[in-house]
Amino acid sequence: MYNILQNAESTKMPYEAFYKLNVGLSLDEFESERALLAIFNEKDPLKRMYLLTTLLNGIMIKGASVSEVKGLINASLALDNALIKEKVILPNNELLIGVASSGKKGFKTINITTPASFIAAACGSYVAKACSRSTSSKTGSSDFLESMGMKLDIPFSEKIEILKMKRISFFSMEDATPKFAEIYGGTFYVPHAMSFALAGLSIPIQTDALVYGLSHPNVKLSLEVYKEYGFKNVLVFSSSDDGIHFLDELSISGNVNIVSMRNYKIGELISTNILNEFPFFSDSKTSELAEKENIIDNIRCSLKVLNNTGLKSHTEAMCLNAALIILASGKVNSLKDGYFLAKKNIENGEVFKLFLEVVQLYKGDINKIYNIID
Repeated sequence: MYNILQNAESTKMPYEAFYKLNVGLSLDEFESERALLAIFNEKDPLKRMYLLTTLLNGIMIKGASVSEVKGLINASLALDNALIKEKVILPNNELLIGVASSGKKGFKTINITTPASFIAAACGSYVAKACSRSTSSKTGSSDFLESMGMKLDIPFSEKIEILKMKRISFFSMEDATPKFAEIYGGTFYVPHAMSFALAGLSIPIQTDALVYGLSHPNVKLSLEVYKEYGFKNVLVFSSSDDGIHFLDELSISGNVNIVSMRNYKIGELISTNILNEFPFFSDSKTSELAEKENIIDNIRCSLKVLNNTGLKSHTEAMCLNAALIILASGKVNSLKDGYFLAKKNIENGEVFKLFLEVVQLYKGDINKIYNIID
């Protein structure tokens, strides 16, 4: 059958893409990329937003494919030439672990992944953490860091030096892709087609492995997209208590989905109840991780974990997610070993010590931290 999309002169993007999606057909990579580029070129911001939400939500409703996601991300990152990554040589040829999350989780929690990244760094892992401002939660990763006065816009060279010295540094998605962020920011409240990989791809330096949290059950699709972009070692995970409201972290109750790729070889999908792996979580529930009523209380919960005065459930969640990073960096042989190493370094003060040092290097205010904790 003749495909009108093969005729460049008669193709009208993005509407031709909408017609296909509307009858349940998938787009190829080229169609997906052209559709989004056409939307980016729309001058009317309100119309552009409507077109953008139609495309991204339409793909999700149909069921996203690898080619569709890749085409969308190609267009998005091309706006800022963000597919070019700088190579960083770490001391003793250590592995660099990229850590990113899709955001837009169905159950809003206190900050977990960013504190977990500090914990992993205190345990010896080198972490390049992607961060962004919140759309629907009380505090996104950037909000959490900036609440301590940290300046995420310090020169790139300073970020690299901090990474080499303290094993952790932060890279704002908004700074890495400013043109895209201007169009996209604040529009979406649930995962969309680009959520499967955009955050991890926004990290502006090359990583040896990526640890990616996804607020959606299709972790394998996310992994396959990263493979398309040449990622060699990736771990993607999600969790949910009810099969509807997904977290982009490993939770302390309910079911988890995990899939990994080592040396380009994709492993089997693991879908299990977290208590099968960590039975000592039996008296803790995901509901205990719920975000608080205001920003300061939300931040306080995470800071208390870092200085070893946090609630048991909060500490368990952050240590478990730190364990994923520690395992990816090769510092331990199992998730369980990573979990206990994380707890040990919280208890002996190494985590909080490193946290304070990094905050100061990012021009933050130590007094703000103590004021929030108290």
